[in-house]
Amino acid sequence: WIFGGLAIGAVIGTVIARKVQMTAMPEMVSLFNGMGGACAALISIVEFDHLLHEPVVIEGGYLLIILLGLIIGSVSFAGSMIAWGKLNGRVRDFSFRGQHIVNLLFLALILILTVYMVLTVDMGIPEYLFYTVLALSLIYGIQFVLPIGGADMPVVISLLNSFTGVAAACGGFLYDNKVMLTGGILVGAAGTLLTILMCKAMNRSLKNVLIGS
Repeated sequence: WIFGGLAIGAVIGTVIARKVQMTAMPEMVSLFNGMGGACAALISIVEFDHLLHEPVVIEGGYLLIILLGLIIGSVSFAGSMIAWGKLNGRVRDFSFRGQHIVNLLFLALILILTVYMVLTVDMGIPEYLFYTVLALSLIYGIQFVLPIGGADMPVVISLLNSFTGVAAACGGFLYDNKVMLTGGILVGAAGTLLTILMCKAMNRSLKNVLIGS
């Protein structure tokens, strides 16, 4: 099954990459990055399902890694899909008064639910809270990218790419997989540095890019 998945993914990725025009390369990068975020989120969902149905003692630290992979991967997936839609003209910029405050409230709620689940892990894990965090993370990822202008998309994609790397590193922790952990950290670090360098080249701060609208 694993090698079958690798073969199918390799064929699809190769065909898409060969056909894409050079001018459409940023949106393809965004699409592929979103798939990486979705993969990290799916790993967390699968591991959470294992925790629910296997008679094991659940540790708070293990649950925290699962939740971090879920949150970061979901934000990266949803945000990358919006960035992909903006770059190919299917999604327009959208903002409203107080949007950043709403976004911060979403983020605060996600963090509060995460902390609550980790601290009360001995009392059992409410399944609905886990999927509430998933839904909120997807909404936050959409809201995070929607108001940002199309010209700033390369910076946002680079930032989301670093998110995907961190989410993959969480998967490396879960599976005790050194390759996955190292690769995720490399992508996360490189994406963060690239984001900072791009902002410096534009003579703007990252904060200005993200909330300038």
